[in-house]
Amino acid sequence: MYLQLGPGIGMALALICLVATWIVIDGAPTVQQAWVSRERKDEAPAIFWRRIGTKLVGLAALLGVVVIACSVFPFFTQSSAVRWIIEAGHTTIPLSIALAGVTIFYVAITDLVAEEPDDYLNQVGRAVLMQDFREEDVLFALRLLAIKCFFLVLMFSGGMAALSDLAERPAWAFPPLSAAWFEGLLRLTFLLDTLLAAGGYVATFKLFGWHVRATETTVLGWLVCLICYEPFFPAISHAFVPYREGPGWEHLIQEGSAVFILWSVATLFCLLIYVWATVAFGPRFSNLTHRGIITSGPYRFMKHPAYVSKNIAWWLVAIPGFLASGLAEGLARAGMLAIVSLIYLLRARAEERMLSRDPAYRDYAERVAALGLLAMAKRRLTSRPAA
Repeated sequence: MYLQLGPGIGMALALICLVATWIVIDGAPTVQQAWVSRERKDEAPAIFWRRIGTKLVGLAALLGVVVIACSVFPFFTQSSAVRWIIEAGHTTIPLSIALAGVTIFYVAITDLVAEEPDDYLNQVGRAVLMQDFREEDVLFALRLLAIKCFFLVLMFSGGMAALSDLAERPAWAFPPLSAAWFEGLLRLTFLLDTLLAAGGYVATFKLFGWHVRATETTVLGWLVCLICYEPFFPAISHAFVPYREGPGWEHLIQEGSAVFILWSVATLFCLLIYVWATVAFGPRFSNLTHRGIITSGPYRFMKHPAYVSKNIAWWLVAIPGFLASGLAEGLARAGMLAIVSLIYLLRARAEERMLSRDPAYRDYAERVAALGLLAMAKRRLTSRPAA
């Protein structure tokens, strides 16, 4: 009733509109500036087109790896995103032909404005053609491909599920300030977050300055990130940290009471900060990558507002249930959630180590340490009133 389109089409249209908006607002001015300030290359047209052909070979090879992965691994084959693409395949042939033409044009224009056109795509193409290539660039391309495939499928599938939930149980269908109303708002924030995140994984366009500068290379960095997502977290949570198994908030807080409303508003506020942090990334949102230093939005006040706000929201939801469980069980469940928060702390530290290779991030970290939210709170606590 509320969503006439299917969840796959709805999510795809929302992503197209989102990326188009980013291109108009952020991408087009960047391209114009890059085109005006580009350095004209003194090379023969044959050399230019040979490099473009090599890049297209590299791109075709990477797309082939994507097709193989999506045909073999159950995570992809069983995902709603891949199943929807397969089912809609017969209707996308004209779109695929048009997209191929746009891709050739995009690769050529990007090569013309790039300061260094010999990028990882060119190196992958050279490797496929059995020419000399830089191994580190090919490994970078494979890491980037793994990140984009995994998270784009995950976020697109999550967005489809969120759209279905929105159609079946929208917040506005329930009495305001009721438990179902708050849960509907939480589902809406989840939809916004997954949509923005999926858009970030689509919009890794070098032409607009949204490309990936570096990826995480350590095993610990990958581990503490991937463990927070499906299919890993549900299995690990059920086996080792089932903090959600037990009495919930309704055993301690009565729905409709003032405490319930204040508690729910505080939880929703934290999740809105989390979504605000995702909005601040814009087209540069991505896990396990460095795509530019974000200093706007809540990142003006702390380095990890998304992680902090999300974990606070989890604790707000869980604490009433912990208290209702009794001392022993409540402490055990709280300890389990503390392990989850520790994982996010390790994840934050891993991201800082990766980003600290960039001097811009080190400068940003120093500013936050001196002027951020914790610094302001410390100054207020340590300042003495005048006599």
